Amino acid sequence: MPHTLNQVLARRVMEGTKIYEMLYKGFRTKPPANLRLLEETLVKFSNLLVDFPEIMEIDINPLALLGSEAIALDARIIIDEEYIKNPTGDHNHLIITPYPAKYIKPWHTKDGRDVILRPIRPEDEPMEKALLEGLSEESSRMRFFHILKDINHALLVRFCNIDYDREMAIIAEYNDKGKKRNVGVGRLIIDNNGLSGEFSILVADDFQHHELGAKLLDMLIGIAREKGLKNFYGVVLAENVVMLNLCKDFGFNVKKDKSTEYKVNLEL
Repeated sequence: MPHTLNQVLARRVMEGTKIYEMLYKGFRTKPPANLRLLEETLVKFSNLLVDFPEIMEIDINPLALLGSEAIALDARIIIDEEYIKNPTGDHNHLIITPYPAKYIKPWHTKDGRDVILRPIRPEDEPMEKALLEGLSEESSRMRFFHILKDINHALLVRFCNIDYDREMAIIAEYNDKGKKRNVGVGRLIIDNNGLSGEFSILVADDFQHHELGAKLLDMLIGIAREKGLKNFYGVVLAENVVMLNLCKDFGFNVKKDKSTEYKVNLEL
């Protein structure tokens, strides 16, 4: 089921409110609120809005948390009559596009290791952190043009919390002896003109040279075409011969942009 919120995002929504500290710590004789229950309620509420776009407005006041139940003591719902007459069937009523589950697919590397390719989620932050921390200095420099040292929460939020309508990040999830790892990321950021987008590819050191980078690039090109982009481009270090050759294999125009960089461009 597509959704606009998950429990990670729901908790961050609560953390941004003035009442959060009271909910978290309690107030006078009142114990702390059941934040887990409140997270689940927000997620369910979010799913409700996704599944019923004819809902124009909902007002719940107050919402009571009683033990293991969340009870709306008073509520009001306004229905969009115009939508009922002319339903669009899309998600234009949402600020953030729901999770694009259609891009989830199983795949295996050239040496036979099975991975799940899927769009990134906010709760992937720990896996993203482990991926970045596990990179060799060379791999870090090839992707970020410098050795990434300060892998802080703000950076990880930027990588994992994305608007799927304006950006896409496909990760490769690998089950490594019962522990899930993110072993690669293909990222597409759409320019403000809506006609072009910049891509980047990152693959964990122990998964390089097994066609994962090529698969991620192929998926991003398909997504870019689906979104109606006309131009698909990236910037590659001159010494990153593997990526430059990969781009040439995909038909990119490869042109030196600076003494140490190449601009690779694919007309879609």
